[in-house]
Amino acid sequence: MDRDKAVEYAQKFWFQPTDDHLVWTKSEAIDVRVRKTELLKRKVIKADWEPVFLRKSVIELSTGAIGRADGLFYVAPAHVGVHFRRSQIPANERYLAQDWFGPTGVSGSPGGLNDCTAYVSHCLAAGGVSGLGPAHPGDVWPTRAVSQLYALKNRPASEVKLIVDMASRAATEAVFAALSHVVKAGDVLTFATHGNQEHSGMLVSIDAATGDATMTCHSTMDHPDLGPGNGSWQKRANADHPFVTLLHFSADDPALGALTGLAGWWTVTWRGDDYYYFLNAAGVCFWVARKPVSAAAPSTYDGWGHWYAGKAADDVVIAWTTGTVDEFTVDGAGTGFVGTESGDPLTGSKGL
Repeated sequence: MDRDKAVEYAQKFWFQPTDDHLVWTKSEAIDVRVRKTELLKRKVIKADWEPVFLRKSVIELSTGAIGRADGLFYVAPAHVGVHFRRSQIPANERYLAQDWFGPTGVSGSPGGLNDCTAYVSHCLAAGGVSGLGPAHPGDVWPTRAVSQLYALKNRPASEVKLIVDMASRAATEAVFAALSHVVKAGDVLTFATHGNQEHSGMLVSIDAATGDATMTCHSTMDHPDLGPGNGSWQKRANADHPFVTLLHFSADDPALGALTGLAGWWTVTWRGDDYYYFLNAAGVCFWVARKPVSAAAPSTYDGWGHWYAGKAADDVVIAWTTGTVDEFTVDGAGTGFVGTESGDPLTGSKGL
């Protein structure tokens, strides 16, 4: 994956329709060229006005709740890429073409904006990720449901690693901190509720020391360029969809190097109980509660994740897909380690 190209595309299109000129609602695509022709016939916009998303106040008619969301507007060219809020643009230089909730003003409306996955998948495709765009030029963009991005977890670990799978915001923050040297711009977040994938975004920055990260999305639009306090992935892990999945493109992961010698079974003690970890040389790990009877990799397991070289020599990080993180230092012989899991001491010895 070319992360720079993915981020470049994201930065160009975070506030406007993607380059196929389509904005997706829950039921159909709005071709902004066709919509412009219709609006010009009605003489409600001018010929040089362009489609953009603007932040605005919205009212949920079924509940009366007031919030901030997007509308698809046509605006005078002087505002494109300059102003991102309806309140910043004079009424005679903007026109609302599609509201957040669509014509009905009710959440879940078929006409409500639903462009998050189409946008993120365009960014990834610009970075060279295969299988997201049309099979043939001119076909309608096929990747529009968050579940399709979530399905990236099924690709080989050499291409995509499922780092956390529908974990809490707090657990995901701990993973970002522990793997700030691994997770990068271009990686994908999805947000779920009750097992249903509801929203998606793509990382555009991560602090390699702290793990503080920003993301971009549509519906509602977000990007750090929107101003201070924007681009936070944490505010997407809200009551509507609190469970976070982190999908990491792994081709540029730091090499395990000599740490590949740690592959095999380990007996691990945590909170007074013994567990058994199996690490393979490709960076995948499993744990079981019952002592294995074979030195082979387990066919069934109680949990799984990936292991990485840490930020210092002889340090290892295991990120279990539940969001739990193990961090430990291996001894000089490579046969024992000492570290922590969830703040409690963790020790391990090579073998069963």
